[in-house]
Amino acid sequence: MEATVSLPTRQRLIAAALELFAERGYEGTSVGEIESAAGLVPRSGALYKHFPSKRALLGAALAERMDAIDRIDASLDLLPLGDLRSELTMIGRMALEELESERLLARIVMKEGDRFPEIAADFHHAIVARGRALGIAWLESRALSLGVELADPEATGEALVDALVARALKSFMFGDHLAVVDRERYIDAWVELGVGLLATGSERPKEAR
Repeated sequence: MEATVSLPTRQRLIAAALELFAERGYEGTSVGEIESAAGLVPRSGALYKHFPSKRALLGAALAERMDAIDRIDASLDLLPLGDLRSELTMIGRMALEELESERLLARIVMKEGDRFPEIAADFHHAIVARGRALGIAWLESRALSLGVELADPEATGEALVDALVARALKSFMFGDHLAVVDRERYIDAWVELGVGLLATGSERPKEAR
């Protein structure tokens, strides 16, 4: 947590809380411990100057990730790049980077989801469902632009998104050092899957689209 010292107090509190919630559990972490880990005087009321409760602090962490997904959504508006492989490579890398940023929140949900289903529901609504919707919308839009008719774009888009989620979850659970295939090879293979789905349309002459 030393790396958070230069951050504004609000950000230090969020970063410290996520680390502690992931390690000790939500209920197992006190407000004083969060304040101490953030470099503040414990039980001084410093947390309550920024958040009304621990739950509100966790909500703020979720909101930060929602903002990050909004930025990804805005980045997708800059696509297509004219090169399907480059486009998919950018999407794959952005998605894995965002999933890595969600590591602590995901650990909290896995640890606390049964006891606090509202936390799991918030995480699913704010992050999982949103990412899935973005992936499906991009695939449907790209297929339409290429003149490709997918049998089930919703299920196909979910499968592509879940392939990246599965990679991130394995990293969360076992560490990257146990991965047989490194990240770049995985992205390359994922890109080839996406290109394969859309290749028929992308190879048509423009006048036929």
